[in-house]
Amino acid sequence: MLAERVVTGVIGGALFLGAVWYGGIPFLLVMAVLAVVGFSELVSMRGFHRFSTPAWLGYGSTLLFLLGSKWSGGEQWLPGTESVPTYFLLAVLFLFFTISVVSKNRYTFQDMTYLFAGSLYIGVSFHLGMQLRLEEGLGMAYFLFVMFAMWSTDSFAYFVGRAIGGPKLWPAISPNKTVSGALGGVVGGILVGIAFALSMNQALTGWVITAALLSVVGQLGDFVESGLKRALDVKDSGRILPGHGGVLDRFDSFLFAAPLAYFAITLILLD
Repeated sequence: MLAERVVTGVIGGALFLGAVWYGGIPFLLVMAVLAVVGFSELVSMRGFHRFSTPAWLGYGSTLLFLLGSKWSGGEQWLPGTESVPTYFLLAVLFLFFTISVVSKNRYTFQDMTYLFAGSLYIGVSFHLGMQLRLEEGLGMAYFLFVMFAMWSTDSFAYFVGRAIGGPKLWPAISPNKTVSGALGGVVGGILVGIAFALSMNQALTGWVITAALLSVVGQLGDFVESGLKRALDVKDSGRILPGHGGVLDRFDSFLFAAPLAYFAITLILLD
């Protein structure tokens, strides 16, 4: 199991980081694939077929939220970033609700709300992460900063939690996570912030504050996905990454941290 996890991590990490380094179309394609696969995992976790009508609508809306700035004509519905206009957002929402009626509640209102929220959550979060990479100049550094902060947070939380133990942080949602592990995760994130600040010869304060915030929010994203899986009675979001689970299992922290990262970096580090 450990060997499988390591092999998947090395190969998958190399391919992902290669696309991040190259940028352009390969990077956009990787982000689009991750978004679509992540949404398909949400569909399956809810018990729907991956190629059902609402699933197809969800794939389309997820890509719309992800790549909306390509055809939005500059209209904004999120401050600080170009994305799909508000009327597109409402149109997608109404289409989901219409499916509930047309299907005679085969797909309930709650089901459609779940899928709409899922497409918005995945599409917009990946979109904002993508926008970081597309920033002129230090875009790749900003994107890697977020990814390394999340990876360092996960690693430090795991090893510190195992080494020190102590009170559980939120046992009803994730019984193995401890307070010491969470604090260790924040320390891991801060170390990444310090490393990036020093490597780019910039002031420590902004990077450290941003890294600490990302670490906390990333761990919250981990808890949110754990709570969702527990509510839907599934162990992993998917099986596409042997030893790691699914896309949502690997990017749960990033999906929560990316929106904060975009605004924190543009408001704090680029101020």
